[in-house]
Amino acid sequence: MGRLTVEGTHFYTVERPWLDNEPFKSCIPDGYYQIERVNSPKFGDVWEVKGVPGRTHILLHVGNTAADVVGCIALGSGVNATLSMVVSSRKAMARFDVLMGGKNTGEIIIRTGSLT
Repeated sequence: MGRLTVEGTHFYTVERPWLDNEPFKSCIPDGYYQIERVNSPKFGDVWEVKGVPGRTHILLHVGNTAADVVGCIALGSGVNATLSMVVSSRKAMARFDVLMGGKNTGEIIIRTGSLT
């Protein structure tokens, strides 16, 4: 579980657990990243996180649990009571797109740690 901040708005993220940044198995390291709008054959119009050392094709897409992502990040508006999944993912992705204001690129901040 993590947080993503854009334009001062906070979202919650869910990724796989930390496994030394291993592609398709690990979450990405905390940091500032460039993002770019892309058209994914599987997920359609989504955002790709760029500049993660040793990694490519990391998408921000709709999902609720770590099982829904394979090296990618699911975005949510909140978390469930046990802090094991994000909720309102489609709503969060729509809000994220609005905040991006029609831009095709931007920056995000990823922070992991306690959500309480």
